[in-house]
Amino acid sequence: MRASRFVSVLLVVITVVSISCGSPGEKRADQKMPGAGEAGVVKNQGGRLVIGMQQEPEILNEAVNSMVAVVYVCNLIFSKFVKYNEKMELVPDLITEVPTLENGGISPDYLTYTYHIRDDAFWHDGTPVSSADVEFSWRVMMHPEINVETRQGWDIVESVETPDPNTVIFHLSEVYVNFAGDCFYDESVLPAHLLSRSLGPDFQALDFHRHPVGSGPFIFHEWVPGSHITVRANENWYGEGPFLDEITIVFIPDGNALVLQLETGSIAGIDNAPDMLLKVAEKIPGIRVYRNAALFNEHLDLNFENPVLSDKKVRSAIAMAIDRELLSEKIYEGVWLPAYGDEHPSSIYYSDAGVDRFSYDPEKAGRLLREAGWIDRDGDGIREKDGKALRIDISTTAGRRNRERTEVVIQQQLKSIGIDLGIVNYHPTVLFGSYDEGGILKKGKFDMALYAFLTPPDPSTKDGSYSESFIPPAGQNYSRIRNRKLTNLLAEGSRTTLLDKRKEIYNEISLILADELPIIPLLWVTQLDVMPGDLKNYKPNPTQSGDTWNAAEWYFER
Repeated sequence: MRASRFVSVLLVVITVVSISCGSPGEKRADQKMPGAGEAGVVKNQGGRLVIGMQQEPEILNEAVNSMVAVVYVCNLIFSKFVKYNEKMELVPDLITEVPTLENGGISPDYLTYTYHIRDDAFWHDGTPVSSADVEFSWRVMMHPEINVETRQGWDIVESVETPDPNTVIFHLSEVYVNFAGDCFYDESVLPAHLLSRSLGPDFQALDFHRHPVGSGPFIFHEWVPGSHITVRANENWYGEGPFLDEITIVFIPDGNALVLQLETGSIAGIDNAPDMLLKVAEKIPGIRVYRNAALFNEHLDLNFENPVLSDKKVRSAIAMAIDRELLSEKIYEGVWLPAYGDEHPSSIYYSDAGVDRFSYDPEKAGRLLREAGWIDRDGDGIREKDGKALRIDISTTAGRRNRERTEVVIQQQLKSIGIDLGIVNYHPTVLFGSYDEGGILKKGKFDMALYAFLTPPDPSTKDGSYSESFIPPAGQNYSRIRNRKLTNLLAEGSRTTLLDKRKEIYNEISLILADELPIIPLLWVTQLDVMPGDLKNYKPNPTQSGDTWNAAEWYFER
C-alpha cells in the first residue's frame, strides 16, 4: 500500500514522430481504434511518442521507490489490480472486477478478499500471469530484508490462498476498509518465475529493475542512463490497444530549455508544464492545453528529530510566517491554490482546521518564537537561544525553477521573523532515493523538505505518513512524528466502515495535524499539460495512477 507521500511532480516534454508500418508490436491493420466510427475505420495507426522528463527514475520498481517518474514509466510496463480513472473512479486492470460486498469479493466481516485474475494476461516473455505471481509479490512486500516504501495494509494480511492459477484470496487479521482500493494500486504485480530465487537484501540491486519484464501494454526495450528509456507496443496485451508503436522517455533536467524548445517548435508538448509556459503555449498552433486540478499537495516536511524543529512553537511560527496567497500569485500566477490541510477541498474528508491555526500572521509568529526563548539579542536580525543562532535548512529538487523560487520567497519571509534559512538542494534521485541508497527523506537527513505528495481519494493511507509504526525504513513518515493518539486514530480510521464515524475520526486527525504540524501545506497543484492537438484519448489523471494510466489507448488522428 502506498501512503500519501508521493514525491515531486514531474515535468514531461512530448514530441511526435510518425513511423511506417512493420515496426515491432504493430497492431493489425483492421484493429478498431477507440473513438473510431461505427464502421470501425482506423483513424490512424502506429506512431512514436517521445516524452521528455525532468526526473530520471532511480529504479523501475514502485514497491521500493514511489517517485512520480517511476510510476509514470512503470504504468507502461507493468500491471496492477486496480487504477483510478480520470474521474477518480476505481477500475480493474489485471483483475476481472473490483471486489465488493455486493459481488461477493469482500466477505461481510471485511476480512476476506477474493480476486480473479484475467486468463488472457501474459508476462512479456510469454509466461501466463498467475495467482502465484500475486502471492510472490505479497512476499516481496513483507520480506524483512527488502526496504519497501511502506507495508501499510500488507502487514495485516494473515495468509494468501491460491486455489487455482486465476484466483487469489487474501485473509486479513483486521479490517482495512480501503484494501480493495489500495491492494496492488501503487505496487505492480511482479513475475515469480523470474524473481522468486532473489528475495533478500540484494533484491533492490537486481538487474531486473533496470531491464524489467512486465505484463503491461508496452514492452521494455532499453534504458540508457542519463539519456532515455524506450518501450515498445505489446501486441499480446489483454486490453484495448496499445495503438502507439513506441514510446521513448528522454531525460531533460533543465525546465527553461523545455520552454525554449516549445517556442521554437523543437518539441510538440509538455506534461506538467511550468506555469510560466501557459501564456506562451496558448498561442502555439496545433496543441491543446489541459488544466488538471490534481490531488498533489505542495508542502514542507518538518523533521521532528531536528532539535530546533522539535519545538511545536517554532513549527507553528514557521507556518504562520509563510504567505500562501503570495506564493500562489508570485510563483504560480494564481494557477496553484493555497492549501491549509492535507485533504483536498473537494474531498468529503476535508477540514478547515488549518485555516485559523496557521494563516499568514508574522506578528503572532514572532511572539511564538519569543515564548520559545528565541530572541535577537545582538541586533543582527537573527534570533538566538543558548548562544546559538536560529538557523535551519530547506531542501527541494535541484533544477525545479518554481520550487527554487519558492525557497527564496520563504527564506525572505522567515528572515522577517528572525529565522536564518539556508538552501540545500538535491538531485531528485537523491532527495527521493530509497533507504538502501541513502535517500535524504528516508534517512531523515534534512530539516525542512519542499515537494509534493499525493492525497489519495481515500484517507486510509495517512497511516503511512504520520503513524509511529511507519517511520522509515518501515514507511513514509518522513517527519518522524511520534504521537500515540494520532497513531491510534489513524488505525481506527483505517478499520472503520461507517462513513459518518470515519468523518469524525479524520476530522480529529486533521485537528492534531494542524496542531502538531509534521507538514506545512502550501499549495494545491494544478498541472498544465500541453499536448499535440491530434493526440487522442489523452486523459490527465488527478490521482497517483498518473497521466500514463491509459497510455495504451492513446493514438494520433491525422
